[in-house]
Amino acid sequence: MSGALTVPALKSLLPPPVIRCNSDEAHDTLTYKGESGTWYESLEGKVARKEDFQLNQSAMIMWAPKELEEELGSCNVVLTLVKVPAEDAMAEWGIPDDGGNAMMMAYHTYKCPHLCCKPVFKNKGVSSLSGDAYENMFLCPCHLSRFDPLSIIENIDEKGRPVMVAELIEGPAPYGLPIVPLVERDGELVGTTDKLEWLKYCGLG
Repeated sequence: MSGALTVPALKSLLPPPVIRCNSDEAHDTLTYKGESGTWYESLEGKVARKEDFQLNQSAMIMWAPKELEEELGSCNVVLTLVKVPAEDAMAEWGIPDDGGNAMMMAYHTYKCPHLCCKPVFKNKGVSSLSGDAYENMFLCPCHLSRFDPLSIIENIDEKGRPVMVAELIEGPAPYGLPIVPLVERDGELVGTTDKLEWLKYCGLG
């Protein structure tokens, strides 16, 4: 009798069943998240194209390739897609536009590498840390780490892996904001999955 009574208690200690990602909903394309009040609100769910953007214009993007579940333990992540002035270091990571003068780049704003807050792209501001004015940079609102999307450099993450990032300008983040390499397929912007190790932090992967 006592053994039977313990069964419900044991069941309550078991972890909830794993809910697998729906493979029918997987997509390596970058689709608009459709945030209320943004310029891209009406584009929610549509695949991003470079002609949608003006220079220094950003959009929050959903990315859900099938490899995410196995590699990161997530069904989808949020990236920020920005059209920025082209720099030589971006050449193999982004999609050129405007005759090569601009580049479409994707940045991993799902998690800041410091304490996992969500960085945002700000067209202008004044740093609360240094007092410096800045334009067109990523700012983590929790602890004020600031990242320059125009400076793509190699850093070493907390596990000793090389990772290409938007350079950390100031703040407590241990390294820069990782990028997601892009390709273009039939005019649609696609995130590649061969560098998912760059995103393995803050509980991902």
